[in-house]
Parts: sequence; structure tokens; C-alpha cells
Amino acid sequence: MQPLVKENEIVFYVGTRKLVAMYGEIRQGEPRIHRQVVRMNPDGFKNGFVTSLERAAAVLEKMLEELMPSLGSDEVSAFVVLGNRKLKTFKFSSSIYFQGLHRTISSHEIRSVVDQTRSVATLPLSEFVLQAIPESFLVNDMPGIRNPLGMDAHRIGVDLNLLTMEFEDFKNINKAFEAAEITVKGYFPKNLMVAEAVLSDQEKEEGCLVIDIVEDAAHFTLWKNGRLTNTRVEPLGAGCLAEKVAKTWQIESHDAERVIEKFATLERNPQFGEDRIPLVDRNGKSNHQIPRQEYQQKFLKHSREWLEKILHAAKSFCDEERVMHPHFVFTGSTTALNGFLEFLQEEFSLEARIGHSKKIEAPNETLVDSSMAGILGMYRWLSTLERDRQRLFEPQGVVQKTFATARSWFANYF
Repeated sequence: MQPLVKENEIVFYVGTRKLVAMYGEIRQGEPRIHRQVVRMNPDGFKNGFVTSLERAAAVLEKMLEELMPSLGSDEVSAFVVLGNRKLKTFKFSSSIYFQGLHRTISSHEIRSVVDQTRSVATLPLSEFVLQAIPESFLVNDMPGIRNPLGMDAHRIGVDLNLLTMEFEDFKNINKAFEAAEITVKGYFPKNLMVAEAVLSDQEKEEGCLVIDIVEDAAHFTLWKNGRLTNTRVEPLGAGCLAEKVAKTWQIESHDAERVIEKFATLERNPQFGEDRIPLVDRNGKSNHQIPRQEYQQKFLKHSREWLEKILHAAKSFCDEERVMHPHFVFTGSTTALNGFLEFLQEEFSLEARIGHSKKIEAPNETLVDSSMAGILGMYRWLSTLERDRQRLFEPQGVVQKTFATARSWFANYF
């Protein structure tokens, strides 16, 4: 069997406002990004979902041509990272008992208990499983085993994370890649990949909450004892802040977003003097101007109210999952606002950091752009965890592979 992960891989990221295609080298240590293509507000997509199959497929085809102009008619495969508000995590457990003598655990037993757990999981019928990630295994009566291969056991169990999104929305995304003649080797949720890009092993062990703020949602990803504890999506994205600005000055939401992008800062005492800013820009002409100092005062008030809701939801989430005093790591384009961390400290006494991608070779502007953490984390995953997962599920060596084939044949025919 050919390995799933090749030396060089293409990865697509379908985000709320950004569509990215990357070509990078998968290697031990630090993956290396060779090329990338980015589309903002891509045609045929909105908020991470497909709105026009034909247009979405055309955008994917064009991006692939720019990324890999020498491919020609060659078959193209890629991994895909999805970022949208309908991502969910479910946890289920089950175990298998071996009658008679103990058994040495091989990849066959691991696949069997994972498949069994997936089959008995009572997921809502609307959900499609993107990935099934073992959190840990039970061997006999000993929980918390990360790699049970080779251990002797009468029983093996698994705690399984099922990472899902709504099937109807997923189906349209999958059709867009099929129409673009791109074979998808795996769909992965962004919240899992962001953690791989920005967190240290120590933060995962001690407890860490990643808060990824995108346009229409705030994604919470919680880690403890080196494992994914749970995820949650709250409707508290950056669009909520834009709505407050739009309502205050009676302007359209897209105008509010433009003003925030051009003029927003979370610095406490900037000196603007008599500066004025245009709230509306039409045909290259600005009008409806207000003093920038007035705008700044109200923007700080709106920002505090918005972030207070996010932090309240984050604290409730951590309390429910019994993770006390976690590290706080923020990602998403909103974190690029000047004074973001200082504002959190002054207003909420919260020590936090911005999540920038680590241990990967890429242009510096890509590494410091926290909205790119999801796709960069996919390369980290492919270079480390995906290979480890393959070793868990696939027989290693000629003898094991021959034995696994024979056992599979026997199970199918007898």
C-alpha cells in the first residue's frame, strides 16, 4: 500500500472570507511551503460554504493552475481544511473483549475498536464525520494509553473524537472539488489544525484555550493533558463588532467593516487631534465624516462589550470542561488590531498571546498572519501526527501486512 502522505502535498483552506491553496514539502522537523495562492471573498463561496457550485469549481481550478502551472492533465490530489460555524466535536467510547487468552494488540484490533465506536455513536443524522481521532485507548483496566500497539490485553477500548459538520453543507463543498477534478485525500476542521500550528506541547499539557475569531463566529478549542478536550462555536464573530459600529452611525455593514479595517485601534490614548474619518466611501469620494477621536471612544466601548461576551462564553466553556486556569491563545484577523493584547490586560486582567505559526518554513508575512494558522497547521499535522496515525491503523512490515490480509479474507468469507 502506498503511503497516504507524499513528500510534497497540496492543501486547500476554505475559510469564511479567504480561500487558500498551498504547495509544500512534508518532511521531518519543519515542513516547507513552496508556493501559495490566496483569494479574498472568492466567487461561489460565502462564510466557508458553497453558494454556487459552478463558480466555486471555477475558482478552485484557476487557483490550482496558478499554484501548479506545470501539472497539465495530471491527476491532482489535496488535503482540505474547512473553517465554518457548523464544525462540531462529539465524544464516544466503546471497548472490545477478547475471549480466552490475551491478544497482542495490532493495527487490526485498533481499527476494529475504532470502527465499532463509530458505528455505535449516536450522532445527529444531520452530521457528517470529517475525522475520527482517537483521544486515548483503554488496555485491560488501564485508561489513557496513547499507543497500545504490541501490548497484551484481554480488552481494548477507545475514547474517540468525532469531528463533524452538517452533511448538506459538506456535500456541496465536496461536489465543488469533484467538479474541479481535485481528489480530496481528507477533510479536516480548522480548529484542530490551528492548534497544531500555534500551540506548544507544554500548553497542551497544562491546559490551553484557543479562541479563533472569524467573521461570523468565535471558535473555542480546549486542550488539557496533551489531548483535545472539546470544541465549541459561538455566534460572536468580528461581524458582531461591525454591526455595533454600523448601528451607532447608521451606516451599512460593509461600510462599518471598511472603517474598522482602515481606522480601528485598541490603543487607549492615541492622539488624533482634529483628524476626521469618512464613514462612507462611494465612487472614490468620501463623505459623512466624523471626528476620529469621537469614533475611537465609541469603538473602544463597543470592543469592550463584544470581547466581554466572548470571554464570558470562554470561561463558561472552560468551567464546564473542568479546565482551570488555561493558557489563552487568540487567532484570527481581528487579533491584528493595534493594542489587542494590552486591551485584554487593561480591561479584563487577562494574560494572553497571539497564536503565530511555529516550526514551519514559510514567508514571514504568512507566519505572522494568524488567519493562516489553519492551513499551516495541516502541514504540521501531515509531517507528524498523520504519520503516527497511519502507524496505528496500517500493518507495518511484510509479515504483519500478509497476516492482516489473510485475517481480512477469513473474516469476509467465513
